[in-house]
Amino acid sequence: MISLRARFLFFLVRISGLKDRLLKPGRDEKFIARDHARGPATPGRWLRKHCDIEQVEVNGQPLYRLNPRAKDSSLHIFYLHGGGYAFNIVSLHWHFIRKLIRRTGASVTVPIYPLSPENKWDVSYAMVMDAFEQAVSLHGAENIVVMGDSAGGGFSLGLTQMLRNQCKTLPDKLVLLSPYLDQTAADSTQVELEKTDILISIEGIRRLGSWWMRDGEDPAMFPASPLFETVDGLPPMLVFAGSDEVLLADALRLKQKGDQEGAEIELKVYDRMQHVWMLLPIPEAKRALNEIVDFLLTAKA
Repeated sequence: MISLRARFLFFLVRISGLKDRLLKPGRDEKFIARDHARGPATPGRWLRKHCDIEQVEVNGQPLYRLNPRAKDSSLHIFYLHGGGYAFNIVSLHWHFIRKLIRRTGASVTVPIYPLSPENKWDVSYAMVMDAFEQAVSLHGAENIVVMGDSAGGGFSLGLTQMLRNQCKTLPDKLVLLSPYLDQTAADSTQVELEKTDILISIEGIRRLGSWWMRDGEDPAMFPASPLFETVDGLPPMLVFAGSDEVLLADALRLKQKGDQEGAEIELKVYDRMQHVWMLLPIPEAKRALNEIVDFLLTAKA
């Protein structure tokens, strides 16, 4: 049963009308322009107090390296934030990263990758690929878990597929949170899921995708839509989705693809949960965090 706190938070988002406002012509562009003018959120007080934080540049973009001062783990998390490839990292992402560090003792790399519509997927992937290779040189691929929420989840999968296709060293594991994997939003089940999703719309998915694609490109192409690329030969994956979100369709199709191709994918679907609920201050997110931590700290067979 859904918790009272989750029910209340979802109610607030629903009555805010944010989903409908974002669909009005010109309104989403204004939100993005305001977000880009404000810039990315930075690590909060707890992270600054308990971690040595290094900010460097990769391909002209900021990248944060967080190393807990009481470090007792070789685990390293390479975290790609969500936001439809168009919005900056926000405080909610940093709060989640704080929880991961507190529970695991892991060090973390956070690339602040180039955003659309000013930048397209090729520019963003180039930066993230270089950032990942730097992380490998510092920590070893065998110690790295690539993790991301929403667009960051799609980015995490696409990055790992690209590494495999180029015969490069792969991370040890993947964790995808409400992953956004398909720019076409053409799955028939999404029409019904859109009715229960309080934030994401089919039109919104396609619009965000069009901003990330170069002119004339097929929205189903890899790596912009990593769902349509093979998943065999990838590291073990832990995937989360909510039963009431449009992107549940992406997670279910990824799981089906993995079963067909022999990939190790564990899918957790939480009843009546919404998009990226794992990052919210609700009991269901605490349960998901416990499952994520268990996955991160369990050695591969």
